[in-house]
Amino acid sequence: MDERHWKENLKISFISFLIYWFTRLWLGTVRVRILDRGLYEALFVRNEGKGNVVVASWHRHAFFIVYFFRKLDNGAIMISRSKDGEITARVASRFGFTPVRGSSSRGGRTALMAMADYLNSGKGQRRFCGTPVDGPRGPARKCKKGMLVLARETGSFFVPMACSGTRVITLNTWDRMILPLPFSKVMVGFGKPFKIPPDTTEEELESYRLRAEQVLDEVTERVDREAGYAG
Repeated sequence: MDERHWKENLKISFISFLIYWFTRLWLGTVRVRILDRGLYEALFVRNEGKGNVVVASWHRHAFFIVYFFRKLDNGAIMISRSKDGEITARVASRFGFTPVRGSSSRGGRTALMAMADYLNSGKGQRRFCGTPVDGPRGPARKCKKGMLVLARETGSFFVPMACSGTRVITLNTWDRMILPLPFSKVMVGFGKPFKIPPDTTEEELESYRLRAEQVLDEVTERVDREAGYAG
C-alpha cells in the first residue's frame, strides 16, 4: 500500500471510529417502542418461522435501523461501493454486521450473490440481511427488485420495516432521512412478512414489488402517525 492509500485508509478508519462512538452516545439516549413486538420477537428473537429474513426499508429510515439491529447476531447489510459506503461499512462492522458491498447501480448482481451465500451458509441458524430498497440514489420510496429476488432465491421471509420519531431532524436530501434527537422516542413497525415462491417469474415479481412498495408506505405512515411526525 503506497503512502497516499495508507493515509486515505487511516482517514476512513478514524472517521468511521468517530461516527460509531458518536452514534452510540447519541442514539443510546433514545427510547424505542416496537409497535409489532410479537412479530419482531417471532422473526428475530425466537425465530419461530425457522427461516432467514430479508429486511426491507426506505432509505429514509437507514440511520436508525442499523443501530436498532445491533444486538442481534448473524446480520448482514448491503452497502454501496462508494467512498462514503466504505465509511458506512466500517461503522456497520463495528456494530456487529457483515457488510456486503454493492448496490443497484454498482456491483448489484455480485452483492446479491454474496448475500445469498451468507443467508444459505447459516447451517440451520437464522440469518437476516437488509438494505434500503429505494437506494442508493432513489427515487425515494420506489422499490427496486433486488431484495425481492434475494428473498425468492433463498426462500427467506421478506419483511417490510419502518421507523419514525417524536423529535427528529429531517435532512434536506433526496431520501428525507430522519435522525432522532437525543432523549426522543422512536417508533418501529413491521409489515406482515411474506415469501416469494421460487418459480415466480419476472413478470409476476412485479406484483410483489408493488405489494412491497404499498406495505412499506403503509408501515411508514403508521409509525409517523404514532410518533406524531408530519414530515
